[in-house]
Amino acid sequence: MATLQPILQVADVDASIAFYRDVLGFSVDLAVPDESGKTVHAELSRNGAALMFAPASSLSEAARSLLGAGVTLYITDNDVDIDAFYEQVRAAGARIAEPIQDQFWGDRTFTVQDPDGYHLTFAKNVHLSAPSMMP
Repeated sequence: MATLQPILQVADVDASIAFYRDVLGFSVDLAVPDESGKTVHAELSRNGAALMFAPASSLSEAARSLLGAGVTLYITDNDVDIDAFYEQVRAAGARIAEPIQDQFWGDRTFTVQDPDGYHLTFAKNVHLSAPSMMP
């Protein structure tokens, strides 16, 4: 079985940890500090979805200005009450990029934007079968 664990380069690893932990409910599985105590690598997870974070300081200034651009992570969790989770995330201050809604393929989704511009779409399948997309 293969797994996919994206590494997101971020402006401030500690700020990302706080957002994902406090607003989105992720658990901190690993945080590696440098000699000054600033976190330089972190691994977080939530109900099987796993992410890693690294500082974007090694990127050029132009690349750092594009953090998150065009990146959406789609996280499906069929064990969550998606409406309650949406309200919890919204109340915690997340920037809602797309409000909760039913999708034609059978998922109920909402999308948040993290402090670095990455989009996370949270989804739950609410229909046993999606309608056919074939004519």
